[in-house]
Amino acid sequence: MPDHRQQSRQGQRCGQSHHTQQQTEDNTVKECKQKIEQFKSTGLNNLSGDDLIDISSKMGRYLSRILKTTQIRRFLDGIRKLDSHFDRGNNFNKDLVILMKPKLAYAVGRNQDIKPLMEVLEPAITAGAKTYNDFKKLVALIEGIVAYHRYHGGRDS
Repeated sequence: MPDHRQQSRQGQRCGQSHHTQQQTEDNTVKECKQKIEQFKSTGLNNLSGDDLIDISSKMGRYLSRILKTTQIRRFLDGIRKLDSHFDRGNNFNKDLVILMKPKLAYAVGRNQDIKPLMEVLEPAITAGAKTYNDFKKLVALIEGIVAYHRYHGGRDS
């Protein structure tokens, strides 16, 4: 006859482990968001390369467990289309950058798994809309997230 107290204790440990993992994941998103929010008023151009890589790596690892590569790439493709429209900064329009937020919100409305990406990219879009150089940092951030997502085993389907 199995010892139900032992099973209960094991179940508690597993539940605690899952809860701790969820807290760690939530903290990852919160930490990345806080780093980005520091640049909302000054622009992303002031974000160091080291911080950009740190955020990209953490978010890529986190998202690799919940999102498909295509779900992130769709947003990256939209940002790249804007970049080509801006013609190396000659036609830069911050309103077009800000209008990426509703597209991201629509994606979250279709799939709640994208919400952590939105939490980090929303302040990044605000900071990336200041100047063309800030926008280029936004592009680099999203490219980094996609790259680390793939590196950490993000799936295609």
